[in-house]
Amino acid sequence: METLYCILLLVSLICLVVGLIKPRLVLGFLRGDKTRKEVVLIFGILSILFFVLFDLAIVSSESLKKQFEKEASPAVEKETPKIPPKEEPGPKEPIEKPGESKIKPKVYASIGSVAKTELLGLTPWTDGAVSINMPIGWNIYTGGQCATKSILVRDPYVGLKQVFYFSEAGPVYASQERKQIDRENYNTIPGSYKLPYLDSPLVSPLTAENFLNNFEALANMPFFQEAFPQVPIMTNVEIISKEEIVNKPAYATDGRLIRAKFKQNGRLGEGYFYIITVKNFIGLGYSVMFVGITAPEGLLDLITPSLKKSLESYTISQGYITACDNAGKKAVAGILKAGQILNESSDTIMDVWENKLELEQRMSEKQNDAILGFSRLYDPDTGEVYEITPEFYDHYQIHKDEFEMNYLEELPDDKWDEAPLNGAEYIK
Repeated sequence: METLYCILLLVSLICLVVGLIKPRLVLGFLRGDKTRKEVVLIFGILSILFFVLFDLAIVSSESLKKQFEKEASPAVEKETPKIPPKEEPGPKEPIEKPGESKIKPKVYASIGSVAKTELLGLTPWTDGAVSINMPIGWNIYTGGQCATKSILVRDPYVGLKQVFYFSEAGPVYASQERKQIDRENYNTIPGSYKLPYLDSPLVSPLTAENFLNNFEALANMPFFQEAFPQVPIMTNVEIISKEEIVNKPAYATDGRLIRAKFKQNGRLGEGYFYIITVKNFIGLGYSVMFVGITAPEGLLDLITPSLKKSLESYTISQGYITACDNAGKKAVAGILKAGQILNESSDTIMDVWENKLELEQRMSEKQNDAILGFSRLYDPDTGEVYEITPEFYDHYQIHKDEFEMNYLEELPDDKWDEAPLNGAEYIK
């Protein structure tokens, strides 16, 4: 019945609304004048009536339903108490073997393990001269020829996610004397030839760090913009760390792997930069290998393994090298060569990346132990690590001779990833 009353209620409400607009449409069955007052009187009363009937029908239905469920439900049986099973004699926990630690090793979800397993998907790309496996969906740009052949791969949505290689970036001035000579010969003499690099920055001494700090000025030069308009413009460079490239060419003035923060298009980024600089006989400087892996600050460690795989896949075809040689465009200092040429630089980046994460994990372990009030001692003979309280550490330092194990040392930095044993149980 509640369905019928609901339908009649809805019809009454519709007629009430329509009748207030056009009374004739709903009062056709009446003779004489058809007014809004009559619409309200008739359909208002009907709406109230059907609403009351609908409500009563619902209440009645619910009451009958509860009564039926009560009559249909079986009597609740008294629950009999369950007798617990008889325990078998013996220990509930496995017996620890002598020398085993009662402290469970800590499990870390490290950035390194995540970054190495959740790699970006790569897809092969080539223009016939060079080839690379680039992240799927990213944009790729190339510029220059032969010795200056360069490439940049960039995420179209996050421009700071990028990997690039400039095989010859420059020139810059490596000495003030050379810059002054060029200005006097090519700038002050009316009608003289205008050197395209006359306004290039002075980078003296010509180190990898100075080159990176001045790269913004070089990248904004018209000749550089014309050759590679997509070049990353990195401002506010802040060096975080730098490692010497020990196997750099003998003719290089410097070679460093630098980790630095910077801004690009107003956004803060971080990157690894592999830079080898050289100076020619007239005092001009170049970077003959300028490799970069960058990301927004905080994401570099997560994206480095993926971009490392992309970078190490970069190859130059032998046919392209031959064509350059035949055209008399040999590479500066022979840096251009066929095959995978960035394996070494990508491996160097990866080594520094892994060392950084290991150091951060050890520092994190130290901080956690300090917060929890623990210290650690180390057995140089067995390599075992013992977790102790700071009070015991102070006591042990003064009373070493009272212990059989009087040879324990303060834990070295490279042992903080070892799972510690309970010092109170093992130190005698």
